[in-house]
Amino acid sequence: MGLLDTDVIVMDQIRSFMSNDFAIHDGHGQVIGSLQTEGGIGSRMLMGNRELAVHDADGSLLCRVTDPPDLGFDTFEVHDPQGGRVARIVKEFTFFSKSLRVELATGGVMGLKGELFDREFTVQGPLGEAARVSRRWPGVAEFLLSRERYVVALAPGLPVPERLGTIGAVIALDLIRAKERSSGS
Repeated sequence: MGLLDTDVIVMDQIRSFMSNDFAIHDGHGQVIGSLQTEGGIGSRMLMGNRELAVHDADGSLLCRVTDPPDLGFDTFEVHDPQGGRVARIVKEFTFFSKSLRVELATGGVMGLKGELFDREFTVQGPLGEAARVSRRWPGVAEFLLSRERYVVALAPGLPVPERLGTIGAVIALDLIRAKERSSGS
């Protein structure tokens, strides 16, 4: 069973000084994938983590999430293993919560919207609710180390582009939060 075969994905952050890696499990704790920071150490020191690779349980690449340098609204891209764009993710302007627009290469648009304290999120897709996302701390030590857990409950039968767009949106959400913490906003 891999990332594309399960409807509950648990992403546990394994943060170190220069990376933003995650172990990915199913709802029963079985490892079904990983998220690994890529890119050179020099660019990560200057601009932060901007390239992340999502791998399935067997180690095969499912997609890459990139954070291209931009002015204005933060944008992210999700690419398949061959480099084709699966989705473009744009941070939308909001006052009290997080909101991301996920533009799928298939033509559909999804939206990730957070509640007031950004602990619970919903992802709406072309066919209705695509996922529910909860942001949690897995334990006291992880809380002190700013490590988080994202529990993603995907709609059964969600097509692959929407699955990868949702996973990309959760990764983008975490990168946005990291940027806000480092800039003090």
